[in-house]
Amino acid sequence: MWISQQIIAAQKRQPVAELTEVTGTAVMQGANEYRGVPLCAPWGIAYMPPNTAQAVVVGTNAGNTCVGTIAESKGLAPGELMLFSSGGACVYLKNSGEVVINGQIFAAKKEG
Repeated sequence: MWISQQIIAAQKRQPVAELTEVTGTAVMQGANEYRGVPLCAPWGIAYMPPNTAQAVVVGTNAGNTCVGTIAESKGLAPGELMLFSSGGACVYLKNSGEVVINGQIFAAKKEG
């Protein structure tokens, strides 16, 4: 009896975070459908994930929030950063100091 109660209680608990699929503007579908979900990002960065992106939704004291999407493999080295859009625009900050904007390479300034 105790084991059955523990199994039922575990099934009723919601996960801390849920991996969902974006199905529309601020709409995510996982075990539940989430509508009007705010998107979290570092200050100064705004984004709208495209449909089919895998988004992570977490519950907060103010309601559910999307804390980001699963990053696509872009072949980045540790410490590198890439900003990109689904339309193909791309800004790539490389460890070498180079900045690549839409394929055009800007060399790092040499000190001295």
